[in-house]
Amino acid sequence: MVALGLILGGALNLVPTARAERAAVRVVPRVDLQAFAERGAIGLLVPGSGSSVSRDSALAALLRGKVRNSLVSGPPSGLPVIRLGGPPAPVTIYVELPGPGRRPNERRYPIAIVGPGYRGILISRATRIRGLVSVADVAPTVRALERARTPTIGSAPERDAASDLRRLDRTLVRRHGERNPTRLVLVVAILIALAAGLLARRLGREGLICIPVALAICLVWAATGSRQPWPEFAVLLAVCTFVLARLLDGPDRLAAALGLFLTVYLVVLAAWPETNALAALGPHPDGGGRFYGITNEVETFLLAPVLALGLLVPLALLPAVAALSLVLVGWSEAGADGGGVIVFAVALGVLALRRLELSLTPRRIVLVGAAAVLVGLALVGIDAALGGSSHVTRAVGSGPGSLLGDLGDRVRLSYLGAVSSWQKLVYIALSLVALVVFGTRRPRLATVDALLAGVAVSLLVNDTPRDVLGIGALVCASLWTWERLDPASGRTAGVHSRPMRSGAAAASLVLVLVLAGCGSKGVVRAAPQTVVGTVQQEDPGKAVFASNGCNGCHTYKPAAATAKIGPDLDKLAQYAKQAKQPLAAFTKESIVDPNKYIQKGFPKGVMPQTYKSLPPDQIQALVGYLTKPKS
Repeated sequence: MVALGLILGGALNLVPTARAERAAVRVVPRVDLQAFAERGAIGLLVPGSGSSVSRDSALAALLRGKVRNSLVSGPPSGLPVIRLGGPPAPVTIYVELPGPGRRPNERRYPIAIVGPGYRGILISRATRIRGLVSVADVAPTVRALERARTPTIGSAPERDAASDLRRLDRTLVRRHGERNPTRLVLVVAILIALAAGLLARRLGREGLICIPVALAICLVWAATGSRQPWPEFAVLLAVCTFVLARLLDGPDRLAAALGLFLTVYLVVLAAWPETNALAALGPHPDGGGRFYGITNEVETFLLAPVLALGLLVPLALLPAVAALSLVLVGWSEAGADGGGVIVFAVALGVLALRRLELSLTPRRIVLVGAAAVLVGLALVGIDAALGGSSHVTRAVGSGPGSLLGDLGDRVRLSYLGAVSSWQKLVYIALSLVALVVFGTRRPRLATVDALLAGVAVSLLVNDTPRDVLGIGALVCASLWTWERLDPASGRTAGVHSRPMRSGAAAASLVLVLVLAGCGSKGVVRAAPQTVVGTVQQEDPGKAVFASNGCNGCHTYKPAAATAKIGPDLDKLAQYAKQAKQPLAAFTKESIVDPNKYIQKGFPKGVMPQTYKSLPPDQIQALVGYLTKPKS
C-alpha cells in the first residue's frame, strides 16, 4: 500500500502555510454536480489508466500530475507536486475519488472547480472531450494557476452542464460495451471476405475495403451520438463493402477512394477530436490511457489503406502518400501517435525499396530505420515549433533520457500485457504464426513486406503486442489476398500457384479469431482486491479511516497516525467524558457534525463537514474502529 501518511498529508483539512495560494485541492466524499453547477464549473474525472484503479493509485496520480497503467505496480514516479487541503484560495478544486479496494476502471467521478473564470462545464486540453478530465490534469492546473498561466483545465459556458455530463457518461458506458462486439464483427467480416476471395480466386479487394469502411461507419455513428448495435453494424458493413468493392473496380478508382478516406479521417481527427474519441473503434477515454488521436489498434488497421494506396499511385506520388500518412498519424492535432510515425515511416520506406526493385538487405533496412527516426523527430520538432502540444512533443522535448525512459516503460507494459493471461499468450503465438505463413509465401509481395516491417517496429515502440500482432495478422492477410488476387493491385502473377497453402493461411486466422473471442473479456476485468482489500477484511473501519485522510490530521496509535492538526483520537473516551456523552454517540457526532463540540485547544471549522455524506455503513464502521478496545 502506498504510504498514505506521506500522500495525504493535510488531506481534507486546513494546513498552515506561509503564503496565500491561488488554488486549493480538496478530496471530498461526495461532489454534488447539480449544486456545484450553480457556483462554478463541473466535469467527470477519469481516476487512472488501465483496466483497474484503486484509491491509492488515484491519489498518487492526483498529487504527481501523472498516471501509471494499472498493469505496473506502485504509484507514478517522482515526488508530489501539489498538496491537498490548505487555506482558502481564490480557486478551489473539489474531487471525488474511488473508495477503498481495487476496482474496474469503468466509472467516472465528479469534479468541480469554484473560482473566477470557472462557470459551466469543464474542458481539458489534455483530453479534448468536453466535460471529461483526467486525474493527471489537476496538478498541472494548480501549478499553472499559481504561476498565472493558462491552466490545463478550463471551462466553457453551458446552460445545463449536469445534463450534458449525464449524457457523456451514458455514451462512454455505451461505447465501452460496444467496443468488443464491433471489433469482433470487423474481424469476422475480414475473414469472410478473405475466404470468399481465396475460394473464388478472383475477389481480393473486399477484405481491404472492409477496414476503412468500418472506421468510417464508427465515426458517423459517433458523430450522431447514437447507439451502435452490432447486428446493424454488421449489416451496414457488409452492404457498404459489397457495393464499394464493385464500384472501385479499377486501380485509379480504388486509389482515389483510399486517398479520400485518409484525407477525411485526418480532417475529422483535427477538427472534431471528440467524434473520434467517442467512436467504437478509436481511443478508450473511459480507461484513461488515451483520450484522443490514434490508438495502436487503429494505427495497425490504417496500415492497410496506406500501403495499398502507396502501391497504387505512381512512384513519383509515393512521397505525397507518405506525407499525408505521417501527418495523419503524428500531428499533435490529429493522431498524436509518436510510435505510429516511426511505424509508418519504416513501412513506407520498405515499400519504396520494393517499388524501386531493390533487395531488402540488412544495410538498407537499417538505413530505412534510421531515416524513419530522423523523419519522426523532424515532424515532431516542426509540430512543436508551430505550437502543437501532445504527449509526443513533450516526451521529445524532454530529451533523450525521457525518450529512452518512455521506451523502457512501453517494453515493460508490453511484457506485462502479454503474460497477463494464457489466452493472450496463445493468441499472440498464433498471430505470429499467421504473420510468418503469409510473410513466407512466394512470390514475395511489396505490401506484405512493408506491413511485416511496420509490425516489427510497432512491437518495439508500442505497448500493446496483442493488438499489434492480432490486427497485424488480419491486415497482412488482407494485403496478401488483395495484391495476389485483385487485378486493381497491378499484380496477378501466381494466383493459382499454391491454393492449399492459401487455405492453411486462412485457417490459421480463423484460429486467431476464436482465441481473440475467448480472451476479450480478460482485458477489462479488474484484478482481485489485494492490499486495501486486506485492510478492509481486518477491520472495515480501518480502511475508511485511511481512505478518507484521517491519518493526515489526527494521532491514532492503531492506525500508526501521528499528525497533530486535529485532536488526539487515542483520547476520545476522555473527550466524550468532558462532553458528558456516551463514547459511540460522541464519536459519531464528531464525524457528521464536527462543529457541535470543539475540543479545547483546537479552532472551530478545521474539520470538514462533508463526512456526513459517507454511506451509513462506513460511518458505523469508522465509529466502531475508533471506539472498540484494541488488542
